[in-house]
Amino acid sequence: MPAIHRLAPDVASRIAAGEVIERPASALKELLENACDAGATRVSVEISGAGRKRLRVADNGCGMSPQDCALALERHATSKIKDIDDLSTLGTFGFRGEALYAAAAVSRLTMTSAQAGAKQGWRVTAEAGKILSSGPAAAAPGTVVELNDLFFNTPARLKFLKSDAYERGRIAEVLEEAALANPGLGLSHKSESRTSLSFAPETVADPVEGLRRRVLAVLGRENAEDLLAVVVDRPEIKLRLFVSRLDGLVATRDFQHWFVNRRPVSARILQQALYHAYAARSRDRHPVCVGHIELPGEAFDVNVHPGKREVRFKSDRDLFELVSGLIASALFKSKPAAAILAEPASLMREAPRNYSAPPPLAAQAIFSLEASPAQTLKAPEGAPCWFTPPYRFIGQIESSYLVFEAAGGLFILDQHAAAERILFEKFLGEIEQGNARSQKLMLPLTVELPVSAAQKVLSQAARLERLGFSFEPFGKRGLLCLAVPALFHHASDLKELVHRLLDSLHDPLAAAEAVKRDAMATVACKAAVKAHDPLGEREALRLLEDLKECRDGSACPHGRRTMLALSRDELARRFQRPGAPPL
Repeated sequence: MPAIHRLAPDVASRIAAGEVIERPASALKELLENACDAGATRVSVEISGAGRKRLRVADNGCGMSPQDCALALERHATSKIKDIDDLSTLGTFGFRGEALYAAAAVSRLTMTSAQAGAKQGWRVTAEAGKILSSGPAAAAPGTVVELNDLFFNTPARLKFLKSDAYERGRIAEVLEEAALANPGLGLSHKSESRTSLSFAPETVADPVEGLRRRVLAVLGRENAEDLLAVVVDRPEIKLRLFVSRLDGLVATRDFQHWFVNRRPVSARILQQALYHAYAARSRDRHPVCVGHIELPGEAFDVNVHPGKREVRFKSDRDLFELVSGLIASALFKSKPAAAILAEPASLMREAPRNYSAPPPLAAQAIFSLEASPAQTLKAPEGAPCWFTPPYRFIGQIESSYLVFEAAGGLFILDQHAAAERILFEKFLGEIEQGNARSQKLMLPLTVELPVSAAQKVLSQAARLERLGFSFEPFGKRGLLCLAVPALFHHASDLKELVHRLLDSLHDPLAAAEAVKRDAMATVACKAAVKAHDPLGEREALRLLEDLKECRDGSACPHGRRTMLALSRDELARRFQRPGAPPL
């Protein structure tokens, strides 16, 4: 075994930097938080090369003295804490202390800062964590930090960055979160010298109204104009929530943001509380949500992860019941009582639930309509066991379910799930053969999205093009759809389709095949016959014939069963007919 030794300082600094600076967006997050802690009311961000080549953040905050400028680049230097007890009552963002040190360790950094009223400012330059120069500069109040050639000395990390479009999208996410967290902050962003984001500071006296305006500015009116406001002011907690009405759910989870003391967070208990309030709604739809929570510092812990994204609360249960109950109550008041399927009080008493989607159902668990030994009719070779001709169409129930008789038994087809499976396999076959068909739209359709969401779709443009889509950016806040897969016939549903694609493309680390499958399932779902579409005998029999040709006709691509069935023997047992097989 090799002897133990101390790491060289430059190696240790690069490893430590990796915990804080994962990509250009994480460097930007640290610099924005420092600007907010410095009391800035305006911040401008400029990038080139998706932040790899250059990332510049300028603020009008309180600035630093020459001594602080030099000290700020040292490891574990901070103005935010003095002893361990300060961690439990912290009211700032960038208390970590090593953010600037970490950024300097993996870039060529220049920092210029001046305090208000100072006769001169100070500039420090550093490379790979080593200070190269330090001296006087112009006395422009505030601080400017510029990072050049990010990860130039850690090529392995540079190699793991994604496409420019993806990295720009992550930068836009950070800016949008900062804008939602700080409605009074003016933010501007230039990418390759072109303005891509701009938020004027919200200066209205009412903080709730200021937050509402900022939510509209970030998410767009199409996604956020009709949100419900939920406001609570108590000594122990303050809540400012904007959530969808019951009839305003969308097809993506991308429009959900939580902040604790203005810090963007991920907390499972808050997501569970949100979905619990909408428990009676479809799992295929999701609420838009921007939630601000203010708590005493000792009521939660942000030291769970170096990125400070995950938080733990001292009283999960109380917070769950409060948030879920308040949202459920607001939903209840916004609609007639008949529209709510559960009283808010009963929702508050229940424990949190896991809202993850169920796995695909096993084919053998979905139905049992197998021919008995007494039956002489057999299914054609290769056909599913339920397909035993002759069969007869009996009718349609609720304009959603198709009823057939086959070999003395009965089976009921979910017309949407069956059509979805048929289209999915047809689309899959086209993709596998490399001849997926696309159709241009006579009138291109626009979809309004937050800038980060639009960038996410555009970052996957090549992959989506192979599926038959063609997207272009439209203005600063949307997409222009020029073409869709040829099997897609519901152009009016394009907005929802794009929302679902956002969820399919959400995890860049997911296997390409899994992402492709999710996207195809989404397209098939939107193109398929819907529940409540009236179908006649001819369409019903055609659907049944096409389903017979599927590799797996038992379930739709999302795992929902396509049919329920009762065999001849099962019917006899149910009606207690003489001679029926025993249970």
